[in-house]
Amino acid sequence: MRRRFGTPPPRRALGVTMSVFDTTAQELGFALDAAQQRAAEVLADSDRNVYLWGPVGRGKSWLMATYFAAVPTDRKKRIHFHEFFRDLHLAIRRHRSNLSAALDELLHDVDLLCFDEFHVHDPADGKFIARLMPALLDRRVRVVLTSNYPPRSLLPNPLFHDDFLPTIELIESSLAVVEIDGALDYRTTSRHEAGFAAGWWVSPGTAEQRARLGLRSPHPDERRILTPAGHPVHVRRATGHSLWFDFGELCGTTTAPVDYLALAANHSDWVIDGVPDLRTVGREPAQRFANVVDVLYDRDVTPIFLADTSVDSLVGGARLPVDIARIVSRLGQLGTAAL
Repeated sequence: MRRRFGTPPPRRALGVTMSVFDTTAQELGFALDAAQQRAAEVLADSDRNVYLWGPVGRGKSWLMATYFAAVPTDRKKRIHFHEFFRDLHLAIRRHRSNLSAALDELLHDVDLLCFDEFHVHDPADGKFIARLMPALLDRRVRVVLTSNYPPRSLLPNPLFHDDFLPTIELIESSLAVVEIDGALDYRTTSRHEAGFAAGWWVSPGTAEQRARLGLRSPHPDERRILTPAGHPVHVRRATGHSLWFDFGELCGTTTAPVDYLALAANHSDWVIDGVPDLRTVGREPAQRFANVVDVLYDRDVTPIFLADTSVDSLVGGARLPVDIARIVSRLGQLGTAAL
């Protein structure tokens, strides 16, 4: 019989040595700061679930990735918030709304689950996570989460926050909560060599700027409709590993993270044209754009954004996504071209 609260059942040893973190940091040319050192020590201990939180760019995902790579087992999974929810909801449908059976399907061969970018803003997500967390923590799986928020700041909407408090208390009692709050945003030190960081933010996207990047605007005959996850996504060009989108067609219609994940799996270079000032487009298109950036970053897709404004101008709007600071930090890794 499974236990629902308290100490999780015994699991396989999943510890690593502290030297893993120190050596990897040295190879990248930096030393762990005090907050990263504390977090690494907790991760190296195989006996606790872990909740890493702090401002953007302080090394949460790097610490998780370093630990994940070093754990000597193949029975491990590292997955993003959007992707995990997609897979879990599909499994729940297959098992006729049986959450436990869905988790059995997804995690039957997993001893370690690393969960990136955990957040709860939507009340419906909050209700689902309130069901999910006890079931997840009841398993012989070590859970490591990263978040930009302390547990007490999850689902901040005052109309729903009190209802989520039991889940917050479960997280605080079942996971080692570690703040990573160093002074340096490491994303500002990116060398723009490969993957997402090799991309560009180009404003205002003139013909001269496009020519310098070797971009040829799509011909109307190149327009296509793709169905990566079962419903249509309009693209201005799709060739090999490259896609060219118009912002309005990608983010102004009812696309979703499941579409972006499926497209990113097969296309490593994206151009998104006509990115407006996000403060003018409305909450839903702005949130879709934030989801696109998260997926491209996590899948290390190389993007070119042809935008009306600079990255710096994306902050300060009441209608912008809640996680705009993370998005701006990620976009800050890109090369910039502006008149």
